[in-house]
Amino acid sequence: MAKMAKSLLTVLFCFSFAAVAMAGEGTRLVVDQMGEGDVAPDFTLENFQTGKAVTLSDYIGKKIIMLEFWATWCDICKEELPELVKEHKELKEKGFEILAITLSPGDKGDRKKIADLRDKHGIEYPILLDTKYQVATELYQLKGPIPLKLIIDCKGKLRYEHVGDFAEGSEVPFVVEALLEEGNCSE
Repeated sequence: MAKMAKSLLTVLFCFSFAAVAMAGEGTRLVVDQMGEGDVAPDFTLENFQTGKAVTLSDYIGKKIIMLEFWATWCDICKEELPELVKEHKELKEKGFEILAITLSPGDKGDRKKIADLRDKHGIEYPILLDTKYQVATELYQLKGPIPLKLIIDCKGKLRYEHVGDFAEGSEVPFVVEALLEEGNCSE
């Protein structure tokens, strides 16, 4: 019974994201609720690649961070991976890090899909497993479409949000470059 309830909740959660995805790109969902300039809620999730815990606050003061909320069932999320990998490779030495938070159940089949995408695209940035959707729905109050990118500055403050494809019309690269130029990070 509990397994069936968990499966039903997973399906409903995934359906809600897919249904809301029709809302359109550019919608501000998180920053408007939490407030631009507010401190990003801290969290700890499992790193898919290493199995170790990753905590957001470990990066604060050291890197400009992009939280990338995505899922293996999201076509746009998968299509933008080459551009994300390229951007990460170009900017990681300057103090930029992507923390990709996957909204997936984390079962064996899903882990295989994540591994296949990682290997196909050469993803080097941490892929974090939010298998209970607590970071997405409780801490960041995500109720809308993905992919969703949140830019966090060196002080841990939310500075920018972008819903949709990284490549088309996204100001994310410009925001990241501007924050890197501010030079407030210690690394």
